[in-house]
Amino acid sequence: MSHDEPGNVGPGGAPDPIVIHPQSHGEADAVTVPANKLIDRRRKNLPPEIAELFADVESRPEPPRHQPPQGTVSPAPPELAAAVPKRAYALDALRGLFLLSMTFGFSLPTQGLPIWMYHRQFPPPSGELANIAGISWRDLAYGAFLFTMSAALPLTISRRIDKGETEIAIVVAAIRRYVVLVFFALLIGHSNTFFLGYTESARVLAIIGFVIMALVFTRRRSDWSESRYRLVNRAGWLLAIVFLALSPLAYGKTFSFQRNDDIIVGLAFASLVGSVLWYFTRDNLPARLGVLGAAIALFLGAKGGGWVNDWWWNSPVAWAFQPSMFVLLTIVVPGLVAGDVLLRWMRDSLETGGGERGRWGGGRTLALIATTIAVVPVIVVGLYQRELAITTGASAALVIMGLFITWGAGSPTERMLASLFRWGGAWLMIGLFLEPFEGGIHKVPDTLTYFFTIAGVTLMMLVAFAAFIDKLAWRRPVNALIDIGHN
Repeated sequence: MSHDEPGNVGPGGAPDPIVIHPQSHGEADAVTVPANKLIDRRRKNLPPEIAELFADVESRPEPPRHQPPQGTVSPAPPELAAAVPKRAYALDALRGLFLLSMTFGFSLPTQGLPIWMYHRQFPPPSGELANIAGISWRDLAYGAFLFTMSAALPLTISRRIDKGETEIAIVVAAIRRYVVLVFFALLIGHSNTFFLGYTESARVLAIIGFVIMALVFTRRRSDWSESRYRLVNRAGWLLAIVFLALSPLAYGKTFSFQRNDDIIVGLAFASLVGSVLWYFTRDNLPARLGVLGAAIALFLGAKGGGWVNDWWWNSPVAWAFQPSMFVLLTIVVPGLVAGDVLLRWMRDSLETGGGERGRWGGGRTLALIATTIAVVPVIVVGLYQRELAITTGASAALVIMGLFITWGAGSPTERMLASLFRWGGAWLMIGLFLEPFEGGIHKVPDTLTYFFTIAGVTLMMLVAFAAFIDKLAWRRPVNALIDIGHN
């Protein structure tokens, strides 16, 4: 009697048992041992990079097994076939470069070096604010760091959206980041010798403040005890509050909200407004550009009299916010647009499986790198020397050259580079056309030409890094910068 027919009845009316024959061709283990157990057993012998691909297998159900037809090759499992998500290493490298430049600039003596080694509006030996038009290499860092921070916001917030976070949770997270940064600015203002003076007591306070900030702001590593980390972190917050309250007594003063780092406060404001603005305009670029236009109109309106001027320059909590900070949108919005381009590139690369079939050869990519790098000295030297016509003409020539180089992009990376270059060229030329306005480019006080020009220069540098890292796949030479700028 055949046991292949489950409906057959044996002697005595009892149904014959259904017999499932074991798998052949060496698949017995696959039947008796779940795949996730096998993977867990073998992951110990895998390199970390490969083992990470299987990190979430345990959370997925066992997929149904199908015997591939004879003569065909079974597809790779999803864990191996899926493209590894890209990271914007070029943005990390660029941020790392400007962090290094800021650190180097802070370490310079206040006098004794060539004038171009200092901020253009704070020349030596006095270091006092002077009404001098132009920029130096040190003036790039502030605007460029604002730009890189803004460009990272779409990448960060999109991950929150993908995880299913609610609108309220995303906005609350942005507010929390703003509060923490303002608190950081207060700690710097109460512990930095730049604000306290270069005395022995101020140096001791600076060391104590540094240790407290390390306790508060150090991120927990995965191999650290969570309970101990939480205890140390809470102790750090308590010590920080005590430090703010008592440390001013060491130099005969009391705590003041006005004693803060206004650059960090500006970064906090830019982070908050940039996060909220991108979230609500992530699918509506014209609306975002409209907000930029409104900020420019308010900036220009505040230069006259009337209610706009009164509102723009007054705030009951000027140490944390004042309306004049909205001028920062002139570099935050260009950064958000660049972040959109990077986000689209990362998603396009995933959809195509990470494959790159570009139309650009190595020589063309190197020409793009050379063109974008050349923009930096042309702008800095030209505006420092006040050769406005020559600088604008040379910059326009480089932009036109770059447009020809980036024409006909094929792969996701090439399209990303071409889009970033077009936006960079647009912001750069807008900034240069505005240069004669407001008495020339100034970092202090704020000028429109400064923010737009720096946005263009920073984008050109981002294109150079992206071409070097993502198009030519030459990441190793800049790994140190990537590690420094990794957020």
